[in-house]
Amino acid sequence: MLDTVDAALYQLEQAAYVAQVCDGPADMTSLDFLKAVYRNAALPLSTRMRAAIAALPFEHPKLAVTAQIDVDGDFAERLEQAILRSEMAMKIIEHEPKARLSQS
Repeated sequence: MLDTVDAALYQLEQAAYVAQVCDGPADMTSLDFLKAVYRNAALPLSTRMRAAIAALPFEHPKLAVTAQIDVDGDFAERLEQAILRSEMAMKIIEHEPKARLSQS
């Protein structure tokens, strides 16, 4: 019987907390709600962890690489042009090294 009483009290506490959070400001966003849940030490850790995991992508976005390509033709044409440019004769720097001084 003690287990059922504890379980009922726990459910009442959770319901009271949810009512308190839901009665928050009218402009409360879903992210604000998740923050309120994972910052509440009275809730079980598993509930707080699920809220933190759900909020994580919105608080710390993933790094991504993007590239902008002009619309000067399609990708294949641009690739062909790049290949042709790379096959052009390379510039050669001609240099005669200085004679080494002999060390005495």
